[in-house]
Amino acid sequence: MKDLEGMIFTSTSGQKYLLTEKVDKQGSQGVVYEESTGKFIIKLYKKGNDYQNRNTLNKLEWLIKQSYPDQFIKPLDIFTEPYIGYAMEKVVDHVSLNKLLVPAKNMTMSEWYNEETGGLRRRLFLGYKIAMQFALLHESNRAYCDISGNNILVNKDPSVASICMIDIDNIYIPGGDSGNILGTSRYMAPEIVNKQMPPDIFTDAYSLAVILFELLRCGHPYVGDMVEDGTIEQQEQAYRGFYPYVDEEDSPNVSTQMLPAEVVFTTKLAELFYKTFVKGKENRMARTTAREFALACLEASNKVMKCSNPDCVHWHFASPDKNRKYFCPWCDEENPRPVFLQFKDRYYVEEEKTKKKVLKEERSVESFVLREEKNAVTNNYISNLYVKRDKFSKPVDRYFLVNKAKDGKFYLVNDKNSHLYLMKAGTEKMIPITRDLGPIEICYKDKVFFDDIDIDVSEEPNAEIDGKYRGLVFRYGVFL
Repeated sequence: MKDLEGMIFTSTSGQKYLLTEKVDKQGSQGVVYEESTGKFIIKLYKKGNDYQNRNTLNKLEWLIKQSYPDQFIKPLDIFTEPYIGYAMEKVVDHVSLNKLLVPAKNMTMSEWYNEETGGLRRRLFLGYKIAMQFALLHESNRAYCDISGNNILVNKDPSVASICMIDIDNIYIPGGDSGNILGTSRYMAPEIVNKQMPPDIFTDAYSLAVILFELLRCGHPYVGDMVEDGTIEQQEQAYRGFYPYVDEEDSPNVSTQMLPAEVVFTTKLAELFYKTFVKGKENRMARTTAREFALACLEASNKVMKCSNPDCVHWHFASPDKNRKYFCPWCDEENPRPVFLQFKDRYYVEEEKTKKKVLKEERSVESFVLREEKNAVTNNYISNLYVKRDKFSKPVDRYFLVNKAKDGKFYLVNDKNSHLYLMKAGTEKMIPITRDLGPIEICYKDKVFFDDIDIDVSEEPNAEIDGKYRGLVFRYGVFL
């Protein structure tokens, strides 16, 4: 394709765009340009035969009419002459996710992972946002086809957790024309590499798992020590899954060069990656879904604490050792025990003889860390609140807040006027907490309920408890 700088392109809507400099080198599909207002990016395709050109145009006309998850940058305008292409919004202050996947050579791993790119907490939260965007796309039976670091953008500011998905012209509906979009070799599922299947949500699930693995571990799931220093051919074979998963039991392909699983994975995340890279290598149906990964990353992001060592302050999991002490894996300093909000469920049933509500059992659900800042709480998790946001990072849909004050104490704030009840430690009295009460101090073993437990079980059963009884389930949080 010839140099098009300085040319004016007119879209099908009549809008004129003056092309300026190229954004990147010419790729296999075409080329990308800046335009004079600085608000748009123009992608133009190489000319093909009549069938190929017609197919490309039909695909763009279809794409521009679709709805997408909110972090996808969609086509806004289409060109038909002299080249087929489209205009999309220019995303500013964002860089390729590759900046978080490939360690910088001019600094230590700790400096790059924690200071330059935001650390474990940000990576887990970004993982949640990335996986959830693909989960929403997959629910409409659409596959992205080319999940890679090049097509996911993240904010340059390590204190902001926002993402954007670009190049959505790769999106494919099973049964349609794939347009020969297969993916990036490092992330392609085995059945795509071997040309056994067209792209779909299962091949996307595989590619997403590789991206999330790299985001957390900074290495490829099949590139262990036996491949790391090998030939290019060996690395390509590893990408295709010819070598064992690095965390497979008794694997000869363990890695001593990427970050250890126990430092950056929860038990749940480790299980989900194992499902995809061992069981799901050949069995597509066994792979972890995008939604499963999203929820696991969100849960994990709520289990981290900041190191108290002023020379470190890196995020790490709040995991006690056998002596119940908390050590930072980055600096080996002991940290004070964090304060936890543990979610539990109470199961009530109606007693057959008296018809009274009785507590059948109580189950722990999740235990999350309260941090040195605002904690936005729902009835399932505590969500990271990033103080700095851009237009791509939206406020958290919270149920209530738990704030740590300068006096070191935690306070409950029902700013949304949600249904909320406080049971002080050692009592059984339910105190309604409303917005008008303002901040309420929370102490050790206080409980916060999301519903009033004084409800008639016979009138409003909301759950089947064990296949025999129906009753009520009350979710609450206890401060530990």
